[in-house]
Amino acid sequence: MDQAEFNELHTSCVTALAVYVVEAEKTAEMLAKCTPEPLPLVERVKVTVQETAENSAHLLYLAAKRLLHDAARLGYAFSS
Repeated sequence: MDQAEFNELHTSCVTALAVYVVEAEKTAEMLAKCTPEPLPLVERVKVTVQETAENSAHLLYLAAKRLLHDAARLGYAFSS
């Protein structure tokens, strides 16, 4: 990996984090609308779909961060 590839990896990690934060905020907003009674089925499905999107974004961020961490730990010349 050269400097340009490392920079691209870093940018992808930062981007993945931003996407994850957006998805987590969407989930939090949806959960803030909960009531003492169960949500209607349609709303529960929407929350489930959103949680899936959030979890996927989180996994993508963790994968990018792991690669970046390996590059930082090993030196990016050795972390292909």
